[in-house]
Amino acid sequence: MISGKAIIDVWIFSTARAVLSQELQKFRNRPFLETTMAASALVASADGAINFAKLTMLDQSLAAINELKIYDPHDAIDIYRKHAEALAADPGAAREKILRLIRNLSDDEHAARLLIKVCVAIGKSDDDFTESEKTAIDQLCANMGLNPADTGL
Repeated sequence: MISGKAIIDVWIFSTARAVLSQELQKFRNRPFLETTMAASALVASADGAINFAKLTMLDQSLAAINELKIYDPHDAIDIYRKHAEALAADPGAAREKILRLIRNLSDDEHAARLLIKVCVAIGKSDDDFTESEKTAIDQLCANMGLNPADTGL
């Protein structure tokens, strides 16, 4: 017969392992979160208007993408806002910083394609997928070594 202490020890170990696993996932996926929020801000601001539809689509993306579900949405939105504010304050410098950040995903084609899908969804979310938003996505693709024609644009 298994003692109550043994059951508690197993439960504590299992819980600790689950928490550690989630923290490891957060650590591994943090660059993807940072990059996705930066790219989303770039596309959302490309036409000069970050509206409610774009923010709603960002929220839906956070809830739907497994790699991003593990994060507190408030953390993700804070990262997004930081990049959106930087783009409003100094568009040229902020754009260059975001494009440098995005190059880090060029080695992970799955992550790069997923990022582009999020950005396309954000661009289309207000039913007005502008040329400036398409151009921003083309720049993202170029910086990650993706062919824009392969992304559904």
